[in-house]
Amino acid sequence: MKPILLILALAAFSAHGAGSGWKIASGVHADSLLPVSIGRSIQGLDHATAAELLGIESNYWRSGDHLKTMARLLELLGPQVELSTRKVRFRLFVDLAGVTARLRLYPLAMRCFYNALKGDMELPRDSGIYRQLPVAESVPVDPDSIVAAFGDGKEAAFYALLLEVKQPVPGKRKAFKFLNNVGHTFITLIKYNQDGSIVSRSFGFYPRKAGVFSATPFDPSAPSVFKDDSHHEWDEAAGRILTFQQFRTVLKVLKSYDRRRYHLNYRNCTDFGLDVARSGGIGVWDAAGNWPLGHGNNPGSAGQSLLEGKLADISPAPADGLLVIDNRTGHR
Repeated sequence: MKPILLILALAAFSAHGAGSGWKIASGVHADSLLPVSIGRSIQGLDHATAAELLGIESNYWRSGDHLKTMARLLELLGPQVELSTRKVRFRLFVDLAGVTARLRLYPLAMRCFYNALKGDMELPRDSGIYRQLPVAESVPVDPDSIVAAFGDGKEAAFYALLLEVKQPVPGKRKAFKFLNNVGHTFITLIKYNQDGSIVSRSFGFYPRKAGVFSATPFDPSAPSVFKDDSHHEWDEAAGRILTFQQFRTVLKVLKSYDRRRYHLNYRNCTDFGLDVARSGGIGVWDAAGNWPLGHGNNPGSAGQSLLEGKLADISPAPADGLLVIDNRTGHR
């Protein structure tokens, strides 16, 4: 069974479930290449464009072909979409955000989410932004170089953040699978400049293993290292448009982890990812679990919390909401 896309644009809501914004249930707006649940809601508003969009969604539902679906959605952009209702444009851009995120085209994905929220139509002109990133091993990266990349001296238009989680067992609150699969949590940070250029970095916090038992329940502490995770796989993700102050705070949290020792129980990749996400206005709860000789936040529980809606926009003045994507293979 081919993978399909599930995107939830979560309107700002409190941890106690008080919803606002787009609502289907408990403050959740679901619009994600799933024609059955909400297809009727745009029919009749702009029949020709809506019908074509529903056809693309239906084909994707059957095929799971990300590249073909991205191409068809991009082809649909044009004067007829500009004249369409905002509801149709919103759905088109949220569809694009989800498909391109699956292809690890994170700057394009969050630009599409921004367009869905703000009603913009502009997309990146750089052809490299549209090239799928293959899965590859993460390599060490100097955190100073991450920070320096964003200091390009250009005026920013806006910023975005993604929290990505690879579970050991997709869809399960399991802290590990076998001995060598504990999953991973990482961050993508993006700066969109006024001149159209983009700076994007994906990174995660890892142990620099010093022996066979290093960073295991038998010896949970180890030196740390950051790695470039732009090619890393993931199962669930949550994204948000950032303010300048949130962007600055995210960089401060990143720098605060530099050269700090990794600890399996309380300073691991998920602790780092959740700290960064929180500084950017994404709150996730119920992310901890147990394993032999230990307990703490972990990718299995964090990913499951994203699936179960245990997250919220925790900004002082939340408005835009969150983009949440279920990327599990074979899940409908």
